[in-house]
Amino acid sequence: MAHEERRNMSKNTDASVDNRDNAQKSAVEQLADANHEIEELKLQIAWLERSYE
Repeated sequence: MAHEERRNMSKNTDASVDNRDNAQKSAVEQLADANHEIEELKLQIAWLERSYE
């Protein structure tokens, strides 16, 4: 139980840091970051689909 609480606190702290970082970035930078992440995820999906063929 305590382990789970610590893990949740860690996630909340990480989320706070991410929110602060995002607030300092412009909307254009956030959009570019999101598009980059989407492209990386598409590549990961393609690799996973290949492994099932």
